[in-house]
Amino acid sequence: MSFYPVFLTRLHENKVVLLGGDEEAERKTAELISFGARVHVISSEITGQMQSWYEDGAFEWTPREYKFGDLEGAGFVVAAEYTNRVAAEAAQEAGKRNLLINVMDNIPLSNSAFGSVVCQGKLTVSFSTNGLAPALAVRLKERFQQELDDAYGEFLALSETIRPAIMETITDGEIRKKKWYDWVDSETITLLREGNREKALDVTESIWGSRIMLRSGLRKNKGFLGYLRDTFRDWLRLEKM
Repeated sequence: MSFYPVFLTRLHENKVVLLGGDEEAERKTAELISFGARVHVISSEITGQMQSWYEDGAFEWTPREYKFGDLEGAGFVVAAEYTNRVAAEAAQEAGKRNLLINVMDNIPLSNSAFGSVVCQGKLTVSFSTNGLAPALAVRLKERFQQELDDAYGEFLALSETIRPAIMETITDGEIRKKKWYDWVDSETITLLREGNREKALDVTESIWGSRIMLRSGLRKNKGFLGYLRDTFRDWLRLEKM
């Protein structure tokens, strides 16, 4: 069986039911909360750290074992600590409700799986070995944590700022696509890594143009004559493409 990689969004809109209260459940609770999930823990006991989070209002807690019907209103289910009965019943209920469920370390009862995740700002990379060698996924995660430094997060922060102006200004999809690759392949990330943000913005402006930089707020208004000059320069740049 092969896994198809997909990312879940809007986890705050439907609760994530997490079964268990041991150290593994604690780790998974922390991960889910960090991504904005609305977590509901069902377990007769939880760790001291989870107790502290619960008292701070980080998640909801039902202090008992899972029973059939507990998954009503859920969008995603994680069984982190469980007996065979709980795992089987939770998987059955999730199936009836068409829910995604991950029964940790039990692929046959799961219809979803977690990868080893590396996050750098808005950049998220996940590694999976289809459940065959989780330790390898962890080692890959550790390796890429060193390679994917803060510069990538800074670059994505710039992308988030400039993207609306790009979409409004450049209507030709092929030109837009080429410029995105030009920008990604430029020295912008290297300059951000070196702490030279102004030079990184200069390179960004040379690719996207002054109008986009102005609309996105990354550059200040240079006045009417400056605007005309930059508009003409941007037009010439587009004509050459």
